[in-house]
Amino acid sequence: MDNELTSLEILAIAIRSEEEAARFYGHMAGRIGNELVKTRFRHLAEEEAGHRKMLSALYKRLTGSEEAPPRVTGDLPLAEGEAAADDDARSIEDLLRLAVRREESAKEFYRQAAEKATDPSGERMLHYLADVELGHAQLLRRELDAYHRDTGWYTGEESPEMVHVGP
Repeated sequence: MDNELTSLEILAIAIRSEEEAARFYGHMAGRIGNELVKTRFRHLAEEEAGHRKMLSALYKRLTGSEEAPPRVTGDLPLAEGEAAADDDARSIEDLLRLAVRREESAKEFYRQAAEKATDPSGERMLHYLADVELGHAQLLRRELDAYHRDTGWYTGEESPEMVHVGP
């Protein structure tokens, strides 16, 4: 993370990143054929949208403004590092690997942002988000393992006798 970023710039990056993450997981849900797994990715998309709302509320509290945070564009990175461009050209396995990397990058981004935070509640929130992103990375590693164990079941192309529920 760039040490020259202000707290408000960090929040703006995080808000944009959470929007992108919600879009990414919504897209992944559309690519998955298994309804149980599809639900998992829809849930991830909803969580990321919730993070965006939490970060937007912090931004408004810090600025005293009721307006939405400005849309960050330009050279500022995403908290997740690499963007998820060309989702349709990637295999499910590649998307899962990308998702793990993105969550690990987001965890590190939020951890570093928390270290720079001057507001105690902002620091707590950023540490919380770092922990949540770590949990997402762990969940996605398990999803990748499930994909490797039974790709056909995972994608909905096959209907084996077993039923997979839970993490």
